[in-house]
Amino acid sequence: MKHKSTMPNSKLMTTTFPITVLLHLFFIVLSIYNIFIKDSTIAISLSIFSLIIFTSMLTLTINAYINYKRQNN
Repeated sequence: MKHKSTMPNSKLMTTTFPITVLLHLFFIVLSIYNIFIKDSTIAISLSIFSLIIFTSMLTLTINAYINYKRQNN
């Protein structure tokens, strides 16, 4: 029985990776902007929480892309 690969094809990976990275970077910059601008403690704490979440998601996306490139070389 053949093992089915769970990794997407190269065209799908090369189109979704830049879009995903740009979206994550946008939300990271937006969180940093909110931290500097807002005066409310709740808004700052939510921005810090979202900054942590989006930074970890960006790290996971880059890690998945590196693993994909490593498997295809």
